[in-house]
Amino acid sequence: MIIRLLGPVELTGPHGVVPLKGAGQRTLVARMAVRPGETVQRTALVDALWSDNAPVTATKTLHSLLAHLRKELRDAGLDEVIATRDPGYALHVPVDSVDVIKFQTLAAEGRALTEQDPCGGAEKLRDALALWTGDPLADCRPSEWARHEATRLGELRLDVTEDLMFADLTLARHAAVVGELAALVERHPFRERLWELFMLALYRCGRQADALAAFQRARTTMIEQLGIEPGSGLRALEAAVLRNDPALDPAGASVRITRQGNLPAEVTGFVDRPETDDVAKLLAEHRMVTLTGVGGVGKTRLAVHIARQLQAQFADGVWVVELAALRDRALVPHTVAETLRIVDQTGRGLLAVLTEHLRDRETLLVLDNCEHVVDHSAILADTLLRAAPGLRIIATSRRPLRVYGEQVLAVAPMSVPHPASTLFAQRADAAVPGRFRITADNEVAVADLCRRLDGIPLAIELAALRVRTLSPAQLLSRLDDRFKVLNEGGRNALPQHQTLLATMDWSYDLCSPREQLLWHRASVFAGGFDLEAAEAVCSDGQLEMDVVFDAVDGLVDKSVLLREERDGVARYRLLETVRQYGQAKLRAEGDERQLRRRHRDWYLDIAEEGERAWFSGEQPGTVGRMTAERGNLRAALEFSLTTPGEADLGLRLAGTLWFYWVGCGRLAEGRHWLNWALSLDTEPSEARCKAMWVSAYVATLQGNTSAVPSLVRQCNTDAALLGDEHSVAYARYVMGAAAVFEDDLEQGAELLQQAYRRHVELGHLDSNVIMSRVALAMTVAFRGRLDEAEQLCADARRECEEYGEQWALAYALYVLAFVATARGDVEGARTLALESLRIKERFDDLLGIALAVELLALLAVLTGKADLAALLLGGADRVWRSVGLPLFGSANFASAHEQCVALARHALGDGYEAAFARGSGMTTAQVVARAQS
Repeated sequence: MIIRLLGPVELTGPHGVVPLKGAGQRTLVARMAVRPGETVQRTALVDALWSDNAPVTATKTLHSLLAHLRKELRDAGLDEVIATRDPGYALHVPVDSVDVIKFQTLAAEGRALTEQDPCGGAEKLRDALALWTGDPLADCRPSEWARHEATRLGELRLDVTEDLMFADLTLARHAAVVGELAALVERHPFRERLWELFMLALYRCGRQADALAAFQRARTTMIEQLGIEPGSGLRALEAAVLRNDPALDPAGASVRITRQGNLPAEVTGFVDRPETDDVAKLLAEHRMVTLTGVGGVGKTRLAVHIARQLQAQFADGVWVVELAALRDRALVPHTVAETLRIVDQTGRGLLAVLTEHLRDRETLLVLDNCEHVVDHSAILADTLLRAAPGLRIIATSRRPLRVYGEQVLAVAPMSVPHPASTLFAQRADAAVPGRFRITADNEVAVADLCRRLDGIPLAIELAALRVRTLSPAQLLSRLDDRFKVLNEGGRNALPQHQTLLATMDWSYDLCSPREQLLWHRASVFAGGFDLEAAEAVCSDGQLEMDVVFDAVDGLVDKSVLLREERDGVARYRLLETVRQYGQAKLRAEGDERQLRRRHRDWYLDIAEEGERAWFSGEQPGTVGRMTAERGNLRAALEFSLTTPGEADLGLRLAGTLWFYWVGCGRLAEGRHWLNWALSLDTEPSEARCKAMWVSAYVATLQGNTSAVPSLVRQCNTDAALLGDEHSVAYARYVMGAAAVFEDDLEQGAELLQQAYRRHVELGHLDSNVIMSRVALAMTVAFRGRLDEAEQLCADARRECEEYGEQWALAYALYVLAFVATARGDVEGARTLALESLRIKERFDDLLGIALAVELLALLAVLTGKADLAALLLGGADRVWRSVGLPLFGSANFASAHEQCVALARHALGDGYEAAFARGSGMTTAQVVARAQS
């Protein structure tokens, strides 16, 4: 049983969610659940339902509500949950089945652990906060008790949030939490501890001035709204910031942090197995271990568990690279780079980028599900291991990668009775909390069942779910029937494959026809999907849209679909073995191509919707959505470019995604898809014209301007045949930008003016139209026409702010900062450059970040901060290496840079190189944080 109060009130029993009818039943459950096992007096229940407005019939109505609630619970398989104990009632449930109790327990453990083990403490605190799904008790009756309890829980949540922020600061994660703390002090301006944590995070990011400004904001808020001065702790912190007290520096700040990575939280307990020690020993002596074995044998779970045990040994983190959803093998390096959060906009191969990134790092990579991309995974692993001596790799695959030095360990099924029976018992107990354990009566049946399932963990877990309705002995009987049919059918497969297939068949037969159909069709998704996508892609005359939700709900309940949440939206995914089973069914029906086509069409619609939303206030949300759907977008592109007759729509999709390639730092991947699509579809079309100017645009931003003329020339030729004036206007903008980067300012200005005039004549207004004006402003500013540049950018800024556009706005702000610098308005320039940098940081736009940091370095040296300037120049140099040719190889862009270098060298002498080296050793996030100091 699970009772959730930290959000909508929900009670889950052995058959799923129990339908609680009305706010009255939810209030009764909540009132008793906050004190499980304790007697709650009738008067307290009446008070929770009605406060001071109890009707004359309150006691009678209470009895009626309880009677109906007990019936609902009995119907859901939960007998005797509510016990009558004078002078009231008690909820007879395990204490840890109530999320409030679990939250409080985890919070207490996290606090106690933080002082000795801040990593472990932070993990506990995060687990506690992850239990929250919304506002507590919001769907209960609005009584005094509900309000007071909700307030109490809200305060506890804030306390735990503060504790987590403190733990993160102890771990020197100030750059990672400063943004979250900024939002928290806005929402809770009277919590002094939040202000203290925020000031400390700002100070440790090198933003002393901002930390002091935060104190003044806190003080003003408290005086004006509460009539009191800040407490002694906040005042003491201000004094310490003013004198640069060394005690404020993070403990061990000179040591690299060891809690980087993306290891997923453990949702269920890990049942240990003999291979755990074997893998750890192999990895201590060798640099690559590959876990092989049949699907469902537990390779991924074992690899992640071992990685979690070893993470303290890897100063630069443990990273799980999920390859299951990948269909285009050439994107293996891209997937690794994304996992490591490397954004590289150069034209370099990503293997070279990864080699450079990992060369001097101590990192553990878990390459998960390599079997369908085994050759490309092997090339990547071999290349990286040769170049990066601090790298270790755990791979999971159904076959070895055959890399030099690879140690292959075959993961065997679990031994019977143990640990196989232990796994069954754990998963069965999760299915019917508190109601299943191995006893003398059922231990033989459980062992026989596990033996019949060949000890395969996935098969055991699927079978354990069935204890909601069948005993182990009944399960064994049903399973024997299933294997008899399987063997009579004479299937040609290894015994363990037959076992898993039989278990899958069995789980499949327990699904309704609608659920089975959805299982087949959901196999076309790459990674996760939401309900809207399932309805659009999977519904038709056989599976109507209005029943898709019920089918999704049923598959989640049967653990076929896994539910996750991202940005408040529920998403679903299939485990890879389960997806492959569904895919085989889909192929057998002959429906795979039709479903993949519908999948492609849906994500083409998503991309076109994203393109429309890009020039609006929805731009940040569009970034998030495209990032969440990148696996499906890749699958849609791959289907289009590998299926005869579909290349034209692949070309259209690749061109439509210009905003993702350009605006979200995906230039290298964009060139990959655009080049592939253009090589397949050579017939003139509007989609081809668009793809050509987008490809030229990407090449320009990478500094590869030599590729631009031929692409633009072909675009213009095809556009003339088709009468496509729109593509001609965009191509002219791209050609103008390329000319500016090559320092042909006269030609660049002429082309950009022509492009902008044509955009206006054609009624275009989007981010690229704004950028044509911004690029023209930069061009005239280089030629000394500062007033004209300022006017162009002021107009662009006004339109961006009117429509909510931010990406192009940041470039307009950069040019305005450049103009202000040229006029000697250093403070005004710094304000504009910082605003530009903050926007570009949100978009992870390395090109915009590098430009803003370069300008802030010049402003630093002009105000006597030569050391900071040299450090920022080093940081900018590090960023440019991930963008392409520094400052586009342009003498005009480099002029301010050279001025900054000369001034900083003159001021620092021999100290310049040391400061520059410190900056070049920083991460992009650290460079950005330091630039804002």
